[in-house]
Amino acid sequence: MSNPRAHRDGLRAKQLADGRLAVYDEHAQQGHLLTPLSAAVFHVADGTRTLTDLTTAVARTHPEADTAVIRLALAELQTAHLLDTPPEEPNNASPVSG
Repeated sequence: MSNPRAHRDGLRAKQLADGRLAVYDEHAQQGHLLTPLSAAVFHVADGTRTLTDLTTAVARTHPEADTAVIRLALAELQTAHLLDTPPEEPNNASPVSG
């Protein structure tokens, strides 16, 4: 997995009292409401942290966070187009066949 980096340009963000993060993408003219855990991942995904590093950083405020939960949060951020550098699976990952 590459080191994910959150998209920052053209975004307006407001941290809400309940821990959620409201993000408005001025280029796409689209808003997103991130869960507290996804907001934490968004804040620490700076392109320098590995999945393990992200998990460690987020677990400080979200003890339930493990790598599976962080992967889900990264998928949410990727779907919302909030990552400049998306996470990539290792080259040795095999596709699931049906």
